[in-house]
Amino acid sequence: MRCAMLLSLITLLLVVPSPDPPALSRSKLSLHLIMRYTDGAKKVVAAGPPVLKILDLHDDMRAALRDYKRRHPDGKTVLRIYTRVRYERKDDPTASAHDFWERVLKPPLERLPAPERRLIDYLEGPNEGDSTPCWGSVEDARWFSRFWETLAPIIRENGFRPCIGSIPVGNPPGSPQEMQAQLEAFVPALRAAKRADGAWSYHAYTVEYSADPGVERWYSLRYRQFYDYLRRRYPDLATLPMILTEGGVDRDGNPKTAGFAARGDVKRYQQWLAWFDRELQRDPYVLGVTLFQSGDTEVWTSFEHEPVTDWLAQHLTEQR
Repeated sequence: MRCAMLLSLITLLLVVPSPDPPALSRSKLSLHLIMRYTDGAKKVVAAGPPVLKILDLHDDMRAALRDYKRRHPDGKTVLRIYTRVRYERKDDPTASAHDFWERVLKPPLERLPAPERRLIDYLEGPNEGDSTPCWGSVEDARWFSRFWETLAPIIRENGFRPCIGSIPVGNPPGSPQEMQAQLEAFVPALRAAKRADGAWSYHAYTVEYSADPGVERWYSLRYRQFYDYLRRRYPDLATLPMILTEGGVDRDGNPKTAGFAARGDVKRYQQWLAWFDRELQRDPYVLGVTLFQSGDTEVWTSFEHEPVTDWLAQHLTEQR
């Protein structure tokens, strides 16, 4: 008992906010951290990004969580837990949501000391289409909506805000009418997120470094079509916050060849990020984008942001 109390006290001391924390940046750029909390990522965190995402709860990710919230108590954090759990359309979506909470989300969160649990603002669920049906058809979107209608309040009841959807770039697919049909099926889940003081997420990648909003409206800025639809059909949902929980450059998801480091020099990427940030700042419902990724230098090599972190930290600092 004494050891547990001492550990909780040490944890609490590590996350006490700075006496006079610096203002968050007006920039909406940030990082999605994986595996390691690098020296470059520490510079970005110190510069005050509005949101920070971590993958799993091992030591480096917990250190990043504590550091960010100590420096920027008003900043928002997002946690994703990696899993290979998979559900099919034949499975009951309500039962699947309960199972996802019990098997995937609850165990690692229960192992965290209470002071650290309080540092997590938003909790994601299934990533893209890895674990559930989602955007293959209207029927899939309806299944996914029922799943999130169940999971969102469970997450809220346990002290976190749900961040629902994790929509991969270019989805929901198809023509505007086909996309809207799937969004329509997903509206009950958006309402559940709103009731739970949550958000939803899209993965905002450019395919060809375009700085044309008309082109990017189908890729990195596709979410604007979602909000156009909501303003027309469901204005009460048109201010639901969105977090772009992945972003950057991607062609086909190949870790070695699809990211910015394999498809252009750092200067070109920085120029695109500066343009993208200006666009994001036009959309008040977007809390920020966590660029994928920082920390995994072995698998996701073409997406590793360490070569960009000095520029990113300076960019954030200039916009405080």
